[in-house]
Amino acid sequence: MGVGSFFKLPQYNVFDYKPRFYDPEEEERKARRRELRDLRGNSQIDIEDKEYKPGSTIKGSFRPKMPRTSYRTRSSSIRLFVIMSVLFFLAYLLIVVDLTPLIKFFSH
Repeated sequence: MGVGSFFKLPQYNVFDYKPRFYDPEEEERKARRRELRDLRGNSQIDIEDKEYKPGSTIKGSFRPKMPRTSYRTRSSSIRLFVIMSVLFFLAYLLIVVDLTPLIKFFSH
């Protein structure tokens, strides 16, 4: 556990954004393929012909990041253990060590 991992640092999010654009030639090719398929009697549906549903590409894209939570809970419990041990050590020093010379030094 290094000094940098003692404090939680924010992590950036990465999104897989693919911009869409209109290509009239591609639309014509798709329409022609559809016509040829209908003439041949094939009713097979291409993946490209499926109707677009908003959010379908985003749904489940955050799922691979879920196992990181186990790392977070482990690191937070280690951090809690370190803080508690430092506090117990300081309380032990306050109870056991004679602090009169230190009090006299600050009182003058």
